[in-house]
Amino acid sequence: MPTVTERELQIMRCVTCDRPLPTLVVGGIGAVREWECRNCGATYLASLSLSSPNQLRSCIRPLRYFPEHCKMATTLRTPDIQRELRRHPRRPVMMSIPAMELDSDLFPVGEDFMVISRNLSACGIAIIHSRPLEGKMAVLIELPEIGHVQLLLDIVRCRKSGTLYEMGGAFFDRR
Repeated sequence: MPTVTERELQIMRCVTCDRPLPTLVVGGIGAVREWECRNCGATYLASLSLSSPNQLRSCIRPLRYFPEHCKMATTLRTPDIQRELRRHPRRPVMMSIPAMELDSDLFPVGEDFMVISRNLSACGIAIIHSRPLEGKMAVLIELPEIGHVQLLLDIVRCRKSGTLYEMGGAFFDRR
């Protein structure tokens, strides 16, 4: 049963199928994301409680990493990127884009932050940031004729360039 604590609603069981869920907090102070029950597909716009048991993580999955753009964000498959970029191996794309770090289960870690994109290809993106990044990330970019696209990438290289760091990220599909 959900419990109410000072304007925050904690959901520990799916309201549709009644399966246990890691604690989702509605109205709290954490980063709000869209989550989906893996059993029935019910969705929740909430933050994941830090005190949630890790063994229940397999019961949900992040549906969209950037919920503020959920109406315009789409998931792009590699063939779509190849079609969009078919004439150029790399296309310069310099813009400020939101990013977030992901853990090994592809769960968001912390708040969104901004990075600068440098170029884009069918299989990856180069980004610039003030600190070195590693592991898996989610980014939201805007492509001409497609719009906002949520992409998952694995940081495969990082090099220091003056006071900044340039990273190369390879795209992958969340399965």
